[in-house]
Amino acid sequence: MKKYTLIASFKIIPGFEEELKKATIALATETRKETGSELFLIHTRNDSPQTIFFYEIYQSEEAFQQHKAYDYTERYLELLKGRIENDKPEVVLLTALDS
Repeated sequence: MKKYTLIASFKIIPGFEEELKKATIALATETRKETGSELFLIHTRNDSPQTIFFYEIYQSEEAFQQHKAYDYTERYLELLKGRIENDKPEVVLLTALDS
């Protein structure tokens, strides 16, 4: 089965940093419990602490679709609206060079 790998990022609108960072940590905690989630890392940029990056690997595209369907993920994505630039994360799908 082909792994599903992506990076995602967004920039928090000033005033929402603490709220969204706490929510992102909570999302990561829940996502890491998913059977289809192999890796879920969250970071901020050193030169832009209001920018959050995600590096995610799922066992399959189906596992990723399941992740998006969980209540906590849906609530998180709804929370982002009006609190981040463009209202949703930028997502880039990746393909491993050595697979």
